[in-house]
Amino acid sequence: MNKRALIFLSLVSFLTTYSITEKNSIKLEDSVVSTENFETTVRDTPSNVSIVTSNEIQESGAKDLVDVLRTVPGIRVTRYAGTIKFDIRGLNSMYSDRNSLITLDGVPVSASQISNLPLSMIERIEVIPGGGNILYGDKAIGGVVNVLTKNVENEKNYGTVFSEYGSYTSRKLGFNYGTKITNKFLAEIGYIKNDNNGWRDHEDFRNSSLNFKGKYLLENGDIEYKYTYNEDKNLAGVAVPRYVSENDRKDPGKISGSKYRSNDNYLKYIKHLSDKTEVLLFGNYYEIENDNYSRKNGSNYYGTFKRDGDDERKYLKAQLKHNYSDENYFILGMDYLDEAFKPYSVGNTYNSSVSGVGPNGNIVTAGKNIETGDSSKENIGLFLTNKYQYEKIQFRQGVRYDRAKYDFYWRNGKLNSWEKIGTRDDAEYENLSYELSANYLYSETGSTYLSYNRAFRTPTASEMRYTKNSEKLHSQIQDTIEVGVKDFLNDTYISTSAFYKKTYDEIYSAIPPEFSGMVNYNIGTTERVGFEGVMEHYIDKLTLKSSVTYIKAKIIDGEYSGSEIPSVPNWKLTAGLKYDLTEKISISGDVLYYSSSYDLDDLSNEREKNSGEYVTVDLSAYYKLTTDFMLTARIENLFDKKYDEYAGYWDDTYENGQSIERRQYYPAIGRTITVGATYTF
Repeated sequence: MNKRALIFLSLVSFLTTYSITEKNSIKLEDSVVSTENFETTVRDTPSNVSIVTSNEIQESGAKDLVDVLRTVPGIRVTRYAGTIKFDIRGLNSMYSDRNSLITLDGVPVSASQISNLPLSMIERIEVIPGGGNILYGDKAIGGVVNVLTKNVENEKNYGTVFSEYGSYTSRKLGFNYGTKITNKFLAEIGYIKNDNNGWRDHEDFRNSSLNFKGKYLLENGDIEYKYTYNEDKNLAGVAVPRYVSENDRKDPGKISGSKYRSNDNYLKYIKHLSDKTEVLLFGNYYEIENDNYSRKNGSNYYGTFKRDGDDERKYLKAQLKHNYSDENYFILGMDYLDEAFKPYSVGNTYNSSVSGVGPNGNIVTAGKNIETGDSSKENIGLFLTNKYQYEKIQFRQGVRYDRAKYDFYWRNGKLNSWEKIGTRDDAEYENLSYELSANYLYSETGSTYLSYNRAFRTPTASEMRYTKNSEKLHSQIQDTIEVGVKDFLNDTYISTSAFYKKTYDEIYSAIPPEFSGMVNYNIGTTERVGFEGVMEHYIDKLTLKSSVTYIKAKIIDGEYSGSEIPSVPNWKLTAGLKYDLTEKISISGDVLYYSSSYDLDDLSNEREKNSGEYVTVDLSAYYKLTTDFMLTARIENLFDKKYDEYAGYWDDTYENGQSIERRQYYPAIGRTITVGATYTF
């Protein structure tokens, strides 16, 4: 480890050994929803849980979820081409949203779906590494990021008006207003507009959303409905060769674009059938219309949007929780997911030039009929989990069964089999998940746990359509053993965990040595060994925070046996402080360190491990002029550190129109300054 890392470790060591007294905290009693969809506590959850509250989000001056989650242990959050990438415990930053489950109020969503979520709508965010495999099944192989939005309040009139301005002409304006229409019916409406010109030349990002919430109060329950309409238009720079980003990091190389309109409907019903029995039902219908960006006349920067395809998702979940004694209960449930990619143009047409892999492995180019239509994935899951407490030991057992069925068309891409391109196919998978854990409450504040779980993920509909030589992908199965401790020592909050993960038939998207181009395939068995630790210390008006995350991710069989998983840093270290100058004024700062990693496509580890090492410093402050009016300010990347969100090889066209393979980089944004104002009534 280099000198900067050693200095940083010394800082972390200082913070974590400082003696703190006379500060009370309720962190271990914070509620957690992600693991059960019914509330439990941090102390009673056998996982290394991190929670970020709405107050912490507001006071930090964060402009998006990257700012909110960047110092949380066990998770890596990055920006890339207008969207946000979430990676929990080293499952690869670029394609992490396929391995880490993101939920919005308990409903599985995509990373792009919450990239522009207004932070003012968020009540809290729960990050649970390694959790959620029984409740959610598919994709919870890395863990869960559960974003919980604010509920409609039981008040006659209330609301918030906010604005934010910052570097690269970023500007955000919005409001929400709620009212109590009758004694039983509550309603709220909100609107937000978020625009910025992007930090690279010719980039442009436009987003607006309108949302409505309504709640009808029942005796011992309620019915809640939420609707969100979203419009998004992104023009983003692409990855470029190093000589471009070194000469001018603001050169976007080319502009890629995305444009969509989405409708999101959510309905929830919760009812206490008795003092011991509670039922929960909720459903979600989400649809999105996509447009494709085509550059004009080969220009690097200017083009038009054309109608592309639609995505549709239907989700239903039903749960029943029954307490068969004061401390013990079981949860029984089922869920259903139907998601589909719907191309705008469908049918059977003759294409005079189709390239694909022939029987002998060579690329074949010839004419053939290409059929297109909806490609869908349908999943049904059944689950049961039980919590039993004997004296100070809490035992949990869980089992889940899933069946996934696919109906799809092989994509027209040269890495697919020529014979299968443009033909319809189907597939079916069955999987089981397990969970066994013991949580020992060894003191009034402390607990330690040991857990085992088996999780899985099946391919997405898009992954099924484009694989190496049109081979059917296997399910990705993962076994995890984890041990952890949570406690207060001298009024210092501590949460640590160590884990071992073994993954069979890991699904990966990369450029295999025998091909030129990105493709999906199983790379073999992998293992991950890691440690996470976080501490929060309180000295009167000063709060100190520090965290350590270590992950060693390796491939242990197959063609790449012995290689490290690319794009996974071994170390993430954070240190921060918050000082309340007065009751109204507070300042804070955070330092973040990531170690280096291999290029995204370097599965064989042939190139040097020289991607991504960096240290950044962020500062923020808030001033509460009154109890209702707050000003915030934030400086991100204070010292304008130059680093990259991505590094890997790809084909380019920078020299006389010739396709040349070069190492590509997606440079991260430099220093940014953001100021905001919020008025709550």
